Amino acid sequence: MDDILLAQRLKNNDETALEEVIKKFTPIVSTIINNLACGHLSTEDIEEVASDTFIALWYSREKIIDEKLRGFICRIAKNKARDKLRKADDEEMADVDETVVVDGLMVADQVENAFVNKLLRESVESLGEPDSEIIIRHYYYYQPASEISERMKLNLDTVKSKIRRTKEKLKKILFERGYTR
Repeated sequence: MDDILLAQRLKNNDETALEEVIKKFTPIVSTIINNLACGHLSTEDIEEVASDTFIALWYSREKIIDEKLRGFICRIAKNKARDKLRKADDEEMADVDETVVVDGLMVADQVENAFVNKLLRESVESLGEPDSEIIIRHYYYYQPASEISERMKLNLDTVKSKIRRTKEKLKKILFERGYTR
């Protein structure tokens, strides 16, 4: 079903529209949460965050911009996942043995992850449009090439070749910037 129509139905308090949204967007919401969690959340926590995402969507439905329903849902999922991770980190840090923190193992992992994330974001941004948008849609939002083609109004073969070429370009940029993994 068309996202614009779904958004309008949600704004009109149509609970069946929410059921359709949950059915349609649960895979992408779960993927976003899973990717952000990086193994730090249990399956139950991920399911809870996904549920919280759709509850938050329902309560903020009047703020939806019709043609941006997917982005709105994804933003809520990211925020809910980050909130859950912050809460989990706070609880975990309260129980952590001081020697682990003193040894710097947790800090080192966080610093490395922050460095890699920043490096990757800067590298993707350096690609320019439409390459950076295609890469973000494909690898971050897990949109297939056919959907990217349709949404960006580009030829499907063009999108596929841009994904392939841009991936190679990204590898080279990351290597030049010191990322060797």
